[in-house]
Amino acid sequence: MRMYARRRDGRLLDRFFTRYQGRTLIVHQGLTLDWLEELLKLGGGGGHFRIDARQGLDRRSPVSWIAHRFILPLPLPLPVLCDVGPAIITIRHLQSAGRLCHPADIGWILNDMRTRDRVHATLSRRSHELCAQMGLALSDNAYDTDLGG
Repeated sequence: MRMYARRRDGRLLDRFFTRYQGRTLIVHQGLTLDWLEELLKLGGGGGHFRIDARQGLDRRSPVSWIAHRFILPLPLPLPVLCDVGPAIITIRHLQSAGRLCHPADIGWILNDMRTRDRVHATLSRRSHELCAQMGLALSDNAYDTDLGG
């Protein structure tokens, strides 16, 4: 049975990384309508896949499986921004001083994740599973807004 589970998990990971590599996810448990409207007003803001974890686990959906099995168990406040690479997911929460960041800040946060490797967690693929490594302290969610000045 364990071998069957490993093969199934490996196939789900293959499907997830094939579909979402190079994309970003926002995993949340509910966002306000105002926040979502602001996100959609931004150039590219609608390009983030939004996964509402309140929907429950759908074992047929690789993204639902990843969210429930690997992302939600991390000790991070929601929502989180996930940047998906070829075999890695870097994660940063979107809370600052106990409040949700403004959607316009997501671009700065994503840039900070990619250029300075400032992430709260990293999920790295190892065969049929993802291994978590914690990074920044939860209280550290500052990011550089390089305005060229």
